[in-house]
Amino acid sequence: MENTSGLVYNKLFLTSKKDIDISVFISGAEQLGTSWCALSVAHALSINKKKVLFVDGNGNLSNVASYLQLQNSYFLEDYVSGKKTLNQLISAYKNKYFNILTAKSGNKYITEQSIGRIQLFSQDLQVLAENYDFVAIDLINDMDMRKISLCQIAKNIIILCSENSADIIKTFELIKFMNNMGLGNNCRLIINKVNSYDEGYKTYDKLKKATERNGLNFPDLLGIIRLDTRIRDVIKNKELLLTRYPESEAAQDVYDIAKKL
Repeated sequence: MENTSGLVYNKLFLTSKKDIDISVFISGAEQLGTSWCALSVAHALSINKKKVLFVDGNGNLSNVASYLQLQNSYFLEDYVSGKKTLNQLISAYKNKYFNILTAKSGNKYITEQSIGRIQLFSQDLQVLAENYDFVAIDLINDMDMRKISLCQIAKNIIILCSENSADIIKTFELIKFMNNMGLGNNCRLIINKVNSYDEGYKTYDKLKKATERNGLNFPDLLGIIRLDTRIRDVIKNKELLLTRYPESEAAQDVYDIAKKL
């Protein structure tokens, strides 16, 4: 993570006609299911007739467009290169309530752009977000000042953590970084990939004690998602959990999180 104390730009210059519900999904470590979680939460809200936009900030899940089998999809790289506007890149998934902005597989288009270019992207995205009830931006890990530009327009910065000790340490560092950037009050926490709620609460308590010892703002617990063997089957078959196994434990956990958002 890049160490700096100043914000990328002043949010006073960003104006909006309404309160925009943008959530950024990030993690301190890899392989925590951040993209899967962001997609699943967005899907849950769309099922409840909320108009949702999912923004692929990483070209992850072996390319979201391919994973969701989107037809006639465009990529955010076309916006960066000036070929398309953001609203021209939107792909609908299944119905009018679930829209996608996707990037090419494995492409780090955000980190390859200048901060000024990402600031423009942030502002354009904020304008586009006025047409939606909820916007989920998937950023995963490796936070730098470009990704912070997107975090600054978010109502919620949703951090994922598992019960793995190494992941807990990296999540603590991410929480500390967000506090240093002045964004600690916007953070929420999801404990993912745990065997039970009890294990999830234990992980939460470990993180809470560590942050409080260091005088940091600690994120509220947004939810716990239990391990579910059916998730592997879902990913293998390129489907979404709430479509293939809507009655599973993990699906219920995702629905509970969506209700809080």
